Amino acid sequence: MIFNDVEFKACPRCGAEPKVGDVRERSLTKPNVMSVTCPACGMSNSVAWGSMDLPPFRQAVAMLAYSWNSR
Repeated sequence: MIFNDVEFKACPRCGAEPKVGDVRERSLTKPNVMSVTCPACGMSNSVAWGSMDLPPFRQAVAMLAYSWNSR
């Protein structure tokens, strides 16, 4: 699956295609949260982004893909 020009591989546990979700808080104090989840087995991972001292969106997508794909 491709999300924002970054590839997310199939779930390492069951092989299903993952879903990426992005929750934007629109706040200076609360971080936005992006997650990748397997709809079949429920395996997931998430990363906070965009608030103070957190990575910007593109960097967060790359970090999330790296952590998901390296499992």
